[in-house]
Amino acid sequence: MGWFGKKKNQQDALEQADQMLNKGLSGMMMKGFVPKQHRDAINQGLEQARQAQMAAGGSVSVTATATVLSIRDTGKLINFDPIVILELDITESDGSRYQKTLETLVSKLQIPRVGEHVGLGQHPANPTEFIYMGPAV
Repeated sequence: MGWFGKKKNQQDALEQADQMLNKGLSGMMMKGFVPKQHRDAINQGLEQARQAQMAAGGSVSVTATATVLSIRDTGKLINFDPIVILELDITESDGSRYQKTLETLVSKLQIPRVGEHVGLGQHPANPTEFIYMGPAV
């Protein structure tokens, strides 16, 4: 139960949620009772929470900026923050420019608007993907 143990940080909470969902007895029960599409949605939410945590923690640096071309709500929430689909016009640090769609978690206090500039970081596990870093200053 951890009543008298050390306090857990957010990273520990995400790892614990991942273990409960995918490993051990609870993982077997989840596979037995929860449909695959729902388990996939939960795992996707966990991955987006990890990305948001990396971006907020400063462990990922801004490698590109983008202009928001459109924004669509997916209807999904993580801790009352929405997951949205952003259509972006990306400009990388080497000057290359292209358009890309990114599904990401955004703060409900800083939802980007069309025309605003946002920062993007390189995903540590998959260098071809970006992590949403928030509004560019």
